[in-house]
Amino acid sequence: MTISVRPGAPPLIVLIAALGNAGDSWKPIVDRLPGAAVLTYDRPGCGDAPARPAPNPALPYSAFADELAELLDQQGVHDPVVVVGHSIGASIARSFADRHPDRVAGAVFLDASLPQALTWPETDFMVDGDEPGATAIDVITGHVELLQATPLPVPTVVLTRKRRWWIPDYAHIPHPAIDDLWHVSQQQLATQWQAPLIAATQAGHHLPIDAPDLVAYAITAVAQAARTATPLALDPTRIANLNGTTNP
Repeated sequence: MTISVRPGAPPLIVLIAALGNAGDSWKPIVDRLPGAAVLTYDRPGCGDAPARPAPNPALPYSAFADELAELLDQQGVHDPVVVVGHSIGASIARSFADRHPDRVAGAVFLDASLPQALTWPETDFMVDGDEPGATAIDVITGHVELLQATPLPVPTVVLTRKRRWWIPDYAHIPHPAIDDLWHVSQQQLATQWQAPLIAATQAGHHLPIDAPDLVAYAITAVAQAARTATPLALDPTRIANLNGTTNP
């Protein structure tokens, strides 16, 4: 893996990128977290990281989660971290929290890919990287893992995109109710984690790019609550000024 660590105030914020994305996809967010300790990384086959060696079978989210745990060990990170996952990265974050609960101080899930929301006719596009030898995701096994995962009692925010604003040509998604299914899934995730649900009113699925200020605000609030062991505090007016709403 290719790793970038910026020293700063704890807790360490671990940014887990979306499918096939490199760690540098988080640059708009890192730039908006001054003074915070931040870790980004390229999963094997993404960005500058070489692919996994053959035979390189499809892997469930637990394998990616355990790779992250090993990476933190290699970096000497033993204190609990705030995990921030975008899309499939949120699935990895949830699996990491389930398998390594003592290592999680807080969580932010950005338009999380969830079992009930990934109802597509095919899943062969679920390959983590564009280079030859990139690793496919075992979506079915991963779905079972997430459905059995236990939420943690840590400060958490669920942030999702605007309704019907995901892909340029909405008419060609597999089913017209996919968008409703996606948003109901986000509501269920927020309920499970006892977390506030924020919707970005001017953003699509790529929240770190479309709504970096809102994403950074959510991360900062979770990190502050984790650092001070105080309840999560969100300002609805501030959220509205950042083109978000707490009543999606």
